[in-house]
Order: sequence, then structure tokens, then C-alpha cells
Amino acid sequence: MPRRYASYPPEFQILNVFSTAGATILGVGYLLPVLYLTWSLKVRRNRRQQSLAGHGLEWQTQSPPLTENFTEMPIMDHEAYDYEWLENQKRQKEEEVASAG
Repeated sequence: MPRRYASYPPEFQILNVFSTAGATILGVGYLLPVLYLTWSLKVRRNRRQQSLAGHGLEWQTQSPPLTENFTEMPIMDHEAYDYEWLENQKRQKEEEVASAG
């Protein structure tokens, strides 16, 4: 098909439509990761602080971990992703600090 035509011959028009649709889909496909990267770079500090405050067993061992991971058996009194428990613990600490001060 020749380049730089204002209108394509009828037998090539449907191919032009498919080509345009494919290019649009590819453009959106490239744009979405760029937008996600930009967004993640913007909010990375908040997310990083949250991830470093993890309460699962993987956050309670040394880095690099010991051969056996723990010197003594850890006691878990809550689930690793029990965010309601974590919020209650945070609230209790805030109340203790407020009542002590």
C-alpha cells in the first residue's frame, strides 16, 4: 500500500482501520505502565514506610537471616495481616503516651 495517501483504495480501507485500531491499543498499552510508574514514584515514600512496619514473621528475623531463622520459637498472638489488631495496638500505644504525658 503506498504511503501518504489522503484516502486509501476501498480494498485497503478495512486494513487501514485495523492498523489504526491496533496502533491505538498499543499506544494505550505503552501509556498505562508509564502512568503507573509515575504514580508509584510519587507515592513510594508512603508505601515504603507501611511495608517496613510489617508484623509478619519475615520482619522479625535478622537480615541476613540466621541458618534456623530464629534463635527461639516466635510466639504469634495474631495473624500476620490482621490489620484490625494492628490498629488497636497503635491506638493503645497512643493512649498510653497521651495518659503518661
